[in-house]
Amino acid sequence: MSRHPAPDELLLDYAAGVLPEGPALAVALHVALDPVSRRVVEGLREAGAVLIDREPAADDRGDAALERAMARLEQVPVEGPPRPAAARAGFDWAPAPLRPYLAGRKWKRVLGGFEEIRLGMHGGTHRVSLLRLPPGKGLPAHRHVADEFTIVLQGGYSDNTGNYGVGDFAVGPGSDEHEPVADPGEPCIALIVVEKPIVLTGVWGRLINPLARWGWV
Repeated sequence: MSRHPAPDELLLDYAAGVLPEGPALAVALHVALDPVSRRVVEGLREAGAVLIDREPAADDRGDAALERAMARLEQVPVEGPPRPAAARAGFDWAPAPLRPYLAGRKWKRVLGGFEEIRLGMHGGTHRVSLLRLPPGKGLPAHRHVADEFTIVLQGGYSDNTGNYGVGDFAVGPGSDEHEPVADPGEPCIALIVVEKPIVLTGVWGRLINPLARWGWV
């Protein structure tokens, strides 16, 4: 059971299939790693199907809407217990929903001393990255002006909001500054989903923020 589960409203939107691809991937990974959230999503899907079955379809347009809603529910990827699916060498920590995104990807060192894999998403509504931080290494102090979702896939990290381990789901603290630092032990690997570029708050933030806005860092 996760110490930091995804918010109920996100699980509901995920079950209904209305999340953009980036947030949906973050929730899918959380659901794959957290049995409690997985059961919640399965229950929401079942309840949604029952409600739709009970809704009368007055005409052909109603029938079409019903079919579309059922199709969306059927397409929601609810992960069962981890399956023995093939994983690329070096990516054995990756849950099944992430593996299709890793084809041909390699870690790249970026400004700040950590490594990143940028993942392309349809629609471009969110920037989605895998980050790998060495033990004791932190991200620069920053704040957010829009949504941020983080799911831990290996190791763990701590910031002013708490400690997060594998399977934990963090919602960015918004305008509050935070500075995540990887826990001792193995490197911390996390999927980070941001709706808008972060705002760095450290000494060099004023110089680097324009680069972040353009997606260069």
